[in-house]
Amino acid sequence: MEKISKEDLIKKASKPAEDAMKLHPFYKGKIEIASKVCIRDFTDFAIWYTPGVAEPCKAIHKNKDAV
Repeated sequence: MEKISKEDLIKKASKPAEDAMKLHPFYKGKIEIASKVCIRDFTDFAIWYTPGVAEPCKAIHKNKDAV
């Protein structure tokens, strides 16, 4: 089996970072957060986000076995 040099390993390890930098301008980032539900107005938003998100958390805190 051929031994790989340290320099070759470093070069190989840097490839994903180089690729990421090439793709970054196109994608403008790498991770996106998208809503699973339709948010039509502030009322919908309030249900799915604070304070609406707190109620399920409070219920879980009170009864962890319910999860």
